[in-house]
Formats: sequence, C-alpha cells, structure tokens
Amino acid sequence: MISKMRMKRNSLFVKLLLSFMVIVLISFLFNTFSFNFFQSNLRKEIITYNTLNMSNTVNNYEKQFRLLDDVATQLFFNADVAILEKGRSNFFAMNRLTKEINTILSNTTSLNLENLFLYNDTYNFIIDKSGLTQMEEMHESYYISDTYNADFWKQQADGDYHMRIFPAALFHKKSFNGIVGEAGVYFPVVIKNKLQKRIYFAALIKANEIYREFHFSVNDMFYIADDLGKLFYSTAPQEMSNLALSADQHVAYDEDKHNYYFYEKGEYSGLTYVNVLPNQQIAAKITRLSFILLILLVLSVALSLLSSVLLSIRFKSPVQRMLESLQKMNPNFQVSSTINEFNQIGDSVRTIIASNQQIHSDLQKKDSLLKKYGYLTKVKSIPIGSKDVQNLIDTTKPFYFVMFQLHFTSTFHESLPKELNWNAYFLEFINLSMQQSFAQSETLQIEKDLIAAIIFTENDALTLDALTETLLTIKKVFDQDLEHYYITMAANLQLRNPSEFTNAYEETMGMLRERKLNAATQIITELPVEQNDFHLSPVDAQELSSHIKAGHTADILLMIRRLLQQLSKNGKAFAYKQMASEVISQILLSLMTQKIEVSELMAEGPLSLYEQVNEFVSEEQYMSFYTSLVEKAVYLIDGKKADKDPIVDYVLAYMERHYSEDISQEAIAGKLNISVGYMAKYIKNKTGQTFSDYLEDIRIRKAKSILEETDDKIHEVAVQVGYHNANSFTRMFRRITGSTPNEYRLEQRTGK
Repeated sequence: MISKMRMKRNSLFVKLLLSFMVIVLISFLFNTFSFNFFQSNLRKEIITYNTLNMSNTVNNYEKQFRLLDDVATQLFFNADVAILEKGRSNFFAMNRLTKEINTILSNTTSLNLENLFLYNDTYNFIIDKSGLTQMEEMHESYYISDTYNADFWKQQADGDYHMRIFPAALFHKKSFNGIVGEAGVYFPVVIKNKLQKRIYFAALIKANEIYREFHFSVNDMFYIADDLGKLFYSTAPQEMSNLALSADQHVAYDEDKHNYYFYEKGEYSGLTYVNVLPNQQIAAKITRLSFILLILLVLSVALSLLSSVLLSIRFKSPVQRMLESLQKMNPNFQVSSTINEFNQIGDSVRTIIASNQQIHSDLQKKDSLLKKYGYLTKVKSIPIGSKDVQNLIDTTKPFYFVMFQLHFTSTFHESLPKELNWNAYFLEFINLSMQQSFAQSETLQIEKDLIAAIIFTENDALTLDALTETLLTIKKVFDQDLEHYYITMAANLQLRNPSEFTNAYEETMGMLRERKLNAATQIITELPVEQNDFHLSPVDAQELSSHIKAGHTADILLMIRRLLQQLSKNGKAFAYKQMASEVISQILLSLMTQKIEVSELMAEGPLSLYEQVNEFVSEEQYMSFYTSLVEKAVYLIDGKKADKDPIVDYVLAYMERHYSEDISQEAIAGKLNISVGYMAKYIKNKTGQTFSDYLEDIRIRKAKSILEETDDKIHEVAVQVGYHNANSFTRMFRRITGSTPNEYRLEQRTGK
C-alpha cells in the first residue's frame, strides 16, 4: 500500500497537479496584489502607454521622411539624372531611370509611396513610374488637385530648400471614359539638390496608409500640424488644441474640453504630431477593466483548479507525440489538444521542421547555382579558389559541348517589350529541353547572346542520336518566330575528356563562325577545316582609301561588289561582318584624315554603324548599307572640296602637273610669296596631310596606273613618277600599298 502511494505521488500527474496548485496559489496572491495596485496606478499607466505609443508613431513618421530623403538624394547622383539634366532626348536614360523608380516603388515597401517622379524645370517634363509625361497631363489626368496643380509643382523649382513636406490632400484621377474619381490622400514631398537647382524629385506618400501602419490608438482623433498651427493631416473633423504645447512635455490636459493631448515634435520634419484621448474614455476604461479583472480573478481561481487537473491528465500525450515527430523530422503530425499552447507549440514544431526542409531545398538551389558557376569558370579557364565549388563539378565523365547563339532582328527590337529579360526565357527553354533528354546536363549563360550546354554521357552512340533529335526539336520551336529572332546551334560532336572544357568551348566558338548568311535557324556539326576570316589586303585598303579620298562613288561600290563576290563563295556571315567592319573603319579613317567631321555619318539612329550590320541576313542588305554609307561619305568629301582654298588648290595642282620632277617646297612657297614653314603648316591644318604625304600619294597613284597599263621596267617607272633611285621607289611603294611594284603588277594581271 505504501509503495503504491509512493508511485502515485511520484507520477507525472501528481507532480504536475501539485505544481499547478502551487502556481494557482501564487497566481491568486499575485493577482490580488496586482488588482489593488492596478486601481491606483492604471490611469498613470494608460497615460504612459499612450505617450510611448505616440513616441513610436512619431519615430515611424520621421523615419519615413528620412528614408525618402536618402532614396531621393541617392537618385540625384544617378548618371541618368545628370544626362537628363542636360537634355530630354536621351530615351535610354529615361527608360533606365523609369526602371530605377519602379524598382524603388516595388522593393521599398516601407516608404508607402504612390509615386516618385523627377521634374526638370528647363524642359517641363516628368519621369515617373510610367515613363515620360508632361507636367500638365500628369496633374490634369492622374493626380488632380486644386491645391497641388501644375503651377504649384513648377513653382517648387524656384524654392531654396532641400526638403519640404506639404499638407496632405485628397487627389483625384480621370478614368479612360473621362469620369473623375478619388485617387487617394497623399502627402506631397519635394526633395532638391543645391548642385542641381532646376530639377527636383517629388513623392506622393499615402497619408491614410502610413497612419494605419504607424499609429495605434483606441480612437481615430489624430492630427499633424506645424509650428504655426497649420493642419497637415487629420483623421476626422476636429478642433485643434489651443493649449500651449510645451516642447519639454509630451502630454497636456484641456480642462474645458476634458481631453488629453499626447503630442511630440519630429526632430527631422519639425511637424507636431497630436493624438487626442477624451478623459471619459480613460475613466470608462479603468472602470471596465477593474470589473473585468475582478471577474477574471474569481474565474481564474476556479478555472485554474479545473485546468490543473485536465492539463495534468492531457499533458503527457501531446508532448510525447511532438518529441517523436522531432526525432523523425516529420511535419505531418497532429497534436489535437484542447490547450492552445500545445497547438501553438505543435504549429511551431511543424514550422521548424518545414523551415528546415525549406533551408535544405534552398541549399540545393544554391549548390546548383554554384555548380553552374564552377562549370563556367572551367569553360573560360578561370581559376577557382573555393574547394567547395570544385567539389560540385563533375570532372570524371566525358561530355559533348553545344553552343546556342541568339540573333535578334530589327522587328524584335521594335515590337517586343525591352524591359523583359528575353535571354532568361531562352535559357530556361533550352535548359528544360536538355534536361528532358539528358538528365546529366548543365546549361550555362556564357555571354548575353551565348548559351552553352554540357551533356555528360557514358554511351556516346545513344547520346549522339538523342542530341541530334533534341536539336531538331528546338529548331522547330525557334523556326516558328523567325520574324523576331533566329538561332545558331553549334554541336561539337567530338566526345571530350573532363579536362578539355576550355578547348571544347574555343572549338565550338569557331564553329559558330561557320554560320551562313541568311535568316534561318542553323545547326552546325562540322568543325571548320580552315580559318577563312576576311581581311582587306594592303593593296585593297590603299585602293579603297584612294577612291574614297577622290570621291569616286562608282569605283568604291564596284570594289565592294568585287569583295562581296569573293565572300559569296563560302557565304559565311562572320566574314561579311568582318568586311563591313573594315570598310566602315577605312571610310571613317579616310574622312578623318581629310579633317571631315564624321559625327553626322555616325548618327544613324539608336544603332551605330558597326551594330547595324549585326542584323543583316543577305548580301542585298549589305550592299544597300554600303551604297548609303558611301554616298553619304562622298557627299561629305564633295562638300569639303567645294570649300575652295586658293593656296591648297595651287599647291595640289602644281604637284599634279610636276610630280615627275624634283619638286621643292621652297620653290612653290616662293611662287606664292610665303615662307616654307607657313605653307607646310597651312596645308597640314587645311587637309590633314603633309606636303610630302600628298606628293607621295600622287606619285604612287600614277605609278600604279603605269604598272597596270604598261610593261615598263621598275626603274623606268620610278623615273617617270619622280624617283631617281629604284630602291627608294620600291620602299615607298611597299610602305603605301603593302606590296612591291612587281607584286602589285602580278596581282592586277592575275586577277588576285
């Protein structure tokens, strides 16, 4: 009997019950003391609570304004703001600034901004979350207010201040059918920079939203005013306090109106925040809480006794189930307890287990990203310092390497939204296509327009068949939208060892250069036999330069057609681009050597001359481009020639007539009655070339004509064009044309 009694006394139920009884007794004594203390101190505590609550409200409002100031100040140092300060025609800067504003509005949720916009007083335009808008349009359609109209915002450009907060007002907006409705109540805020006086950033803060977020009170009697008593915001129609609100105090009592005023002045904004609490509310609250506490005191004793028994009985089972779930890390368990705390603990346990599983999932995603980074460094031969990254890379299996190069057409740039990351869509599609066919594959974004796929395999025959089928499937998808883009797929079908990532990448990049000139999606599987890059020969470069300087449009285009005909033998798109790059450079260089301004020629819309050729897919497009470019260049040259200069014309004409003789600068300067030094500087400044350069160009040009049309010996040709030493003639001819006179004659007669 005694042992049974000891076992019951030592049981969990008895221990818990006795413990609960002790707690009930202590709780009863404590609550009795607290009740007596509460009645004498409740009013003071309510006032203290409201004072602290008001201080928290003020801190939140001031933090809101400081954060907005920081964000706007950072924007003033944005490079696009500096660009737009100088002019409004840079749409790239406008688009980037619009994206930056939308990023701020979407990411900085604590700001509670309706809109953030840049106003330029010089050009009277606004850049906000929707882009470029005229000042009048914005405030007559989207943010309509009698107080804050377009004239108000224009006047702010003249104000000498850094930041100013204006009273909140109700704004309206006009719908598509012309109906005017409420938009919301907003605080207008203007932030300026003393270094940029004609522009400013302005924001519309959602007044009601920040009130609901920042202020917590039993009533809605709240307002904000400045030192002069001007009302900035009010939650309901109410009379402002006429009391002298001391800066050292935070609470005042109006005996006439029987109201408590809890207030505090913001250090940053200088505004005074006031919460009004009627005295009857405090008295009623004290009475009500006293009655409630008395009832709770009685009920707590009774319920504590009852719950002590029930909790003691039901305590063991839920705790045991939770311990078992923690051991098994299984979130799918049910406590099914009538005790809220047990249910909350169970929810917390499930949350912890689920969070642990989510963390595990996130770590897997990070490992995947690190893995892709590791392969990228291997492909580009970048040393990896982290052993953790190295351990994620599979360096034991052979692989195939495939490259996808994206080509976007002009239609793509004109019609599809530029804010979307289209490269990410292509990457995801290619990754999914490869994963469906090859579980052991990695897809990487190498460059903006380059995507690589690494396919690991242990059965090369099966993999090659599947790879061919997968590429054909991808091609069918891409072929459906050739109007906007086309793809070059280079599949390196040589099975590579794990140590050959970089070699495989470089070889496959070379395969991309084998693409033919057309607008179709192409699959390239053959390695290039030889490198057939295009380069202008020294003879062709000299001939082209001479034709350009002479302004011979027909000769230039005839030469370009001949070069295009040579490229058409293999039709490689890369060679066409190389030729275009060299021709453009030669034309620009020739113009600049003649002191001709090329900015007009370079201003070809949003794309530069070099970028335009990236969208060409036919010889006709290239020829049309060359024709337009040459005609514009010759037009500039002719304009330069039309600007006659008597000294330059005389000197050049004299050299054309006497190039075969010994021409001295002293003799020509004497005929013009000027000094040799003055004449040399004058010709250099006016033409961009020296006297000697002009003379050598004329003599070599004449020599080329003689070599093409006669069989005269080299020393005879040298004498005819003014050289008494054949070796000097040969050296000068090679320096200008890149070949010797004999080599030039042979090239011209064999048709190169």
